Amino acid sequence: MIGLYDTWQTQELGYQLTVVPVDIGGPMNLGEEYRWNLPLITYGFDESFLNYFGTRGVDEVEKAIKILNDLPPFSQMSRDLSEYPLDTRRVNHRGAALYLLDLKSFMLSALLEQMGLAAPERYTWTLRSRVIIGSIPAYTVIKRNFDPVTWEPTPYVNGTLYTYLILQTYTTPTWEAVEFEVDPSLPSVSSVAGCMTMTAGGTLMATGDYVNRMPGLFVTGLTRDDVGGLRYIYRSSNINVESLATNTLLAAAGTRPGNYILEAGTGSPWSVPGATNAAATNLPPVDPMLREGIDKFSFVRVNFDSMTGAWNLMTNVYQDYYVTNSVRRTQLVQRTLTQPDILFAAGDLGITIDGLAIHYQRTAGFVSQDTLNGLYTLAGPGVIRSPITMTISKLGMYLWNFPEGGEADALPFYWWGSYDGTTNEPVVYPSGASIKALERLVLSGRLEERPNPWRVP
Repeated sequence: MIGLYDTWQTQELGYQLTVVPVDIGGPMNLGEEYRWNLPLITYGFDESFLNYFGTRGVDEVEKAIKILNDLPPFSQMSRDLSEYPLDTRRVNHRGAALYLLDLKSFMLSALLEQMGLAAPERYTWTLRSRVIIGSIPAYTVIKRNFDPVTWEPTPYVNGTLYTYLILQTYTTPTWEAVEFEVDPSLPSVSSVAGCMTMTAGGTLMATGDYVNRMPGLFVTGLTRDDVGGLRYIYRSSNINVESLATNTLLAAAGTRPGNYILEAGTGSPWSVPGATNAAATNLPPVDPMLREGIDKFSFVRVNFDSMTGAWNLMTNVYQDYYVTNSVRRTQLVQRTLTQPDILFAAGDLGITIDGLAIHYQRTAGFVSQDTLNGLYTLAGPGVIRSPITMTISKLGMYLWNFPEGGEADALPFYWWGSYDGTTNEPVVYPSGASIKALERLVLSGRLEERPNPWRVP
């Protein structure tokens, strides 16, 4: 689980790393989880995303969102989660040959982080302290990975056992308990939360870490460990003292739960036919209170209206469940949004110190509720608040020369694509890019066979 850094989670111990992608939070202990406390989360695509990735890119992100939306209520899952596989990674060999990263799989991993999951493989073993005794360093090593069924601290992730070596991994200086699998024949770094993006700048020696950084990889869904983490966070029996979003009001009597397109009184002629405006009381709800996990969350898309130059307003009316005097109560509340909770964007994100493209950046919405829970000494629990922006690089295809040289000496690096387990040819971004041109560039034999006119015979 991921949330605001605890006081001891310093860069020296392998947290708050600024290598790409930059860390946005640290691993949480049981009872310190961060979560959304509303059942509906909105998302949208800005103009930069639509222009670069087009409708196919939107479709791929929505495939990732559908995997999350299709999860049943956590209370209806089996106890041992045996219906979920231990590894959902697959390889499209044509995508691998073309150095493509799968947009859908990458964004599914990124969305799990925004739902409160950290990379379990990275924090199976992690440092709590480093002290110098005389001239000799001494380390306290703890676990921040938990069994998806028993919730006990465990060195296993999806059935693979990990151990560690303490190494200095960066010159900042930074030390980490670097994980590697005990049995290298087993699948490693199999969680979707851990693969693709969520290892962030942390260091792993596990063989699966290299697999997950290879082009051509894609996932077919969530693993048992991913679903178990979400169930722990969002199960209805997980009760924390939480506040609602600041724009939440009591709904007027007679208002029904649902999603409403317009605010009352806007009178827009562009409203969806049959949409009913939701009325609010302008009264604050009972808040903060002991609140249950929402048990089932859903993502709903909102669109940008180019005619008005603004996002289509949406009001969500829902039942808020809370506990007082050991009694479960409910209140009908509503929340009006002028922009999506999660915004997907595209941009040139710059270059690393090694001259490589930065592929992904995101903001964080972690808000601690620890003081509300009367503890004052923990990193959580907390809530996740919008707005959150997830920006994907639109630098496009690029070559890397080291040192000098020309195209014949350059190395191709990752660019975005979409592919699956079928024989359909991959899609290359930006929208409209030619798969044939990419094949000519990558598969022309220029790295090994094509002669370099600038070399001495």
